[in-house]
Amino acid sequence: MAVEDEQRQLDQVRIHLEQEFSDRVPADVVARHFADIVGRYEGVPVRTFLPVLVRRQTKELLATSE
Repeated sequence: MAVEDEQRQLDQVRIHLEQEFSDRVPADVVARHFADIVGRYEGVPVRTFLPVLVRRQTKELLATSE
């Protein structure tokens, strides 16, 4: 996956999570957790499923921190 495609997909996931949790969690908190989780995968060579993995982990974190 090209870097631009990955970033576009990650941006879409973040926006979707901000919308999904908008009634419970401020967007800046969602974005911070999202960025922290993306950062965990910095330098990982296999990134094909990164958007799916980050979405799942961020969603779990936000659901348990409400």
